[in-house]
Amino acid sequence: MLVVGGARSHIDQQQLARMARRIPGGQYVSVDAGHLVHGDNPEAFLAALRDFGVG
Repeated sequence: MLVVGGARSHIDQQQLARMARRIPGGQYVSVDAGHLVHGDNPEAFLAALRDFGVG
């Protein structure tokens, strides 16, 4: 499972990273975006998906 967090989001990024580590095969990626990562920085969001093997 890929967990994508926006570096400028109000959500605690360390908490997202911990969540990803608890999931077998989980991976956390932080991108330069606010809370709505896919809308704030769609290029980085899609790059994270591609790097994870989606798309």
